[in-house]
Amino acid sequence: MTIDDVVKETLTNWADEARVPDRLADRALGRRRRNRIKAFAVLAGATAAVVAAALTVPIAIQGRGGETSRVLADGLIADGPAIALTGPPELSTDPDAAVPAKLVATPEVAMYAYYVWNAEKISDKRQIVTRTWYLYNPDTETYEKSPWANVAVAAGGYVAVLEDHQSRRVGILGPHGQVKWVDLEQPASSVEWSPDRKKLLLTSYASNPDEQGVVDEHGGSDVVPVTRTGFSVVDVASGQAYFRPLPSGDDVPERNDLRWSDDGTLMWEHVSTPPLTKRFYDLEGSPQEAPPNVAGTYQEAGLSPSGRSLMIDNPDKSAIVAVKDVASGRTTPLKPVAGHWIEQSVAWSGEDNVITWACALKGVDNCEISEFRSRLLLVGADGRQAVPLTGFMENSQKPGSWKPLFAPR
Repeated sequence: MTIDDVVKETLTNWADEARVPDRLADRALGRRRRNRIKAFAVLAGATAAVVAAALTVPIAIQGRGGETSRVLADGLIADGPAIALTGPPELSTDPDAAVPAKLVATPEVAMYAYYVWNAEKISDKRQIVTRTWYLYNPDTETYEKSPWANVAVAAGGYVAVLEDHQSRRVGILGPHGQVKWVDLEQPASSVEWSPDRKKLLLTSYASNPDEQGVVDEHGGSDVVPVTRTGFSVVDVASGQAYFRPLPSGDDVPERNDLRWSDDGTLMWEHVSTPPLTKRFYDLEGSPQEAPPNVAGTYQEAGLSPSGRSLMIDNPDKSAIVAVKDVASGRTTPLKPVAGHWIEQSVAWSGEDNVITWACALKGVDNCEISEFRSRLLLVGADGRQAVPLTGFMENSQKPGSWKPLFAPR
């Protein structure tokens, strides 16, 4: 069943015009921006010295028993992706589940994984934010709990993992649960695949970046700036890895993981002071000019696959999210649709649809229950049609809430 079929069968009345409440727009926009700047929504640990220079070190990719495992020269794992979705690409939803059990996917992208976050107190004033990751298993057709501390998924279901908050190695999963390990020169706390699946980017910190202050009864907590030490790049085909020092900028004294640019030639970090939202570097850590358009939006979805459209924060209060035509500059606000108020974009699904977070709308005035009670919603880029992908999580800001990980199918 395609999205058009679902739209025709389940959604017939579209809300084309709606008045947006001032406070809701301001609160939701401010909250979403803060959450994007705070990578994984945590403040982190103790200050330490930045690691000095490092040399390129070739590392063998090893299997669980220490044996070297073959990797294809084009960067693909020899024994295939960890999560292989079979059959024709279709729209798959779990609209009644507060936490998804069935596959959530569109014909273009799939939610291969998600994590549920919680906070574990280690003292009266300190806690560790932990993530329990769930990976989709096509054999059981459900999401299953995994042992990993951090997960990244590339197009086609290729999975890379870290086993701790500060992991000394990165693993690449095979289709039958086997893991190929690459030892790292410096421990890493995050991992991301390059768009072409040929490299991994890992961010390192001087201490556990998931340690934060306990929130008190007044909503405050101790803030301990985190010290990012640098990053590692792993070439998947050869097993070579190198580390480079790169401390965080003074404008973001929090966890600030590095991420790939859309073409995989650069990496970027969040910047908290507009007008720029991202700062770019080359793969040696040298500052670079930002590619066109992408450094001017906080929206997670960013550019569409062709680069034709850009998800932006809507410039007025008619909506929070808008679609900008890059060539003409024309913007289309994503106003309330199908009984939902759209709060944040998550990922593009082709050129014509966007996956978003949205709350249930009460009339045209506010969210029915709370702006923090939201669900994943597939929305047309013209803002005129939508399909629920999941049920509502009760509070996106409290422990026990979950976050999706989408990648192209």
